[in-house]
Parts: sequence; C-alpha cells; structure tokens
Amino acid sequence: MTQEAPAPLVAYDHTDLENRPKRIWNWGNIPLPGLLLPALGAAFGFGLFWLVLLFTTSTFLPFLSLSMLTAVFYFGPPLAVYFVWGRPLPSALTLSQQLVVWTDWWLQPKRLQGLAADQEPEELHWQVILWKPGAPRWHARYDAARQAAAPRGSTFTARVR
Repeated sequence: MTQEAPAPLVAYDHTDLENRPKRIWNWGNIPLPGLLLPALGAAFGFGLFWLVLLFTTSTFLPFLSLSMLTAVFYFGPPLAVYFVWGRPLPSALTLSQQLVVWTDWWLQPKRLQGLAADQEPEELHWQVILWKPGAPRWHARYDAARQAAAPRGSTFTARVR
C-alpha cells in the first residue's frame, strides 16, 4: 500500500492589503480615482530630467526643438514611465518594489567587500561524533521498535551482530 503525496498547498491573497495600490486621491474637492501616486511621482521626476536633457540637446541639434512633431518624443517617455511603474511584473512585484529588491541584493555588505564570490571551498572539514548509548532502557526501547517493524519488512529490522 503506497501513500500518494498530498497535493501542494496554494495560498491566494486576494486582498493584498500591504502592496495594493492606493488609487483614491483628492485634489481639493476633485476626486482622482485612477491616479497611482508613486507612479505619478516617478513619471514627474523622470519627466523633469527628460525635458531638461532634451531642451539642452535641442540647442545643439535644432531638429529636436519642441514642435508638434517632436511632442510625442518629449512627453511620451514620461507617460510610459507612469504606465510601466505601477504595473506588476511577472514576479508579482511592481517596478518600484523590484528595484528595492535588486538594490538590496547588489548592495549587500558581503558583495561590496568582495566576499560573496560564488566559489567552492578548497578544503572540507568534517566532524563526526559517534555515540553508542549504554543505558539498558534505551536498548530495550530500540529492540521493541525493531520487533514492531519486523512484520513490515523494514530495513530497520536488520540486526547488526
């Protein structure tokens, strides 16, 4: 008679209270139900950097100056940052959470000191402790357990002489 392994347990967190985006914001008396504030902040910060970079570059490259044709190039990437920032990745983390995980992994003190190299040790040291109980009560319980296992044909029943 063989026992089948139980099906693996799967836990679903339908609430996700800790990581759920808070999308209900008010601007004065105007409700903004669809805005994701962390993504909006990331898009704003990137947008400022992007606009300064493009305006500076457009002084040397006149075809990059702001016009109806280049407006998509000016405002498209910050909008893309807004929509990508709050979207869950395949790891079920948002981009901001994934950046925190990557930063934590790369800036570990062991990595910064060079001690986290992926190498096998050159020498292995083993320590073995052999113990043979001398108490008669232990031997009696051990013999009783072996006799109980004998009808099932367990390898535990093999006597060492």
